Amino acid sequence: MVEVSQLITQYKMIYSQYLLSLELYRIETYSLLVLPLMVFAIYYFFGKKLKYYYYLIWYKVNKKKKIVSLKSGKDPISNGILVGIVIILLLFGFGIYTLNIQPKENFSEMVILNSNDIIGNYPSHLVPGENALIYVLVQNHEGMPMLYQIKVILNNNNTNITLYTSYNIVNNNGEWKLPIAFAINSTGTFKLEVMLYYYNLTLQRFIYTNIFNQLVVSVS
Repeated sequence: MVEVSQLITQYKMIYSQYLLSLELYRIETYSLLVLPLMVFAIYYFFGKKLKYYYYLIWYKVNKKKKIVSLKSGKDPISNGILVGIVIILLLFGFGIYTLNIQPKENFSEMVILNSNDIIGNYPSHLVPGENALIYVLVQNHEGMPMLYQIKVILNNNNTNITLYTSYNIVNNNGEWKLPIAFAINSTGTFKLEVMLYYYNLTLQRFIYTNIFNQLVVSVS
């Protein structure tokens, strides 16, 4: 089993790579923003030369169309460049809207599954010493990689025992399924509490997410 300190070090490296990829994305976005301005600047300062070479090539290809175009007073190269700039701006605006304007909700989610990997029909009635199995499923929708900690505590009026403490790095939109096997030797009513924590890089410690689940188990 990987030590917690090693897992934290690994998480810091993964998070640094995430920040680098985020910075590269920002550079690409800024490049898209500058591209229309570059096209406009090239057209503004070198428009006459572009027209000259354009007309020279077009005249050799089709003299009649060239003559008709000149008589009608149209400027096809100018229109083409302007249309191109408009299309680029529209594509850029649509991309920004899709990536940034649409509302996004960052969250973590944790659910308990039974031994058949579905919600419900949990082991709620056991006999002393009987083995039971559930799964804890954690889903990461935080928009970045997360280092999670799961604590599983068994308690009643006389007992408070930590059964499991597990850690795992989960990528964005990834999930972590942890099997929880337990047996209770005493009779009574018990609560199996599952709590979710995450590692805070600023505070350098695990913080409770306020996300928890619990099962009530009767042993008789």
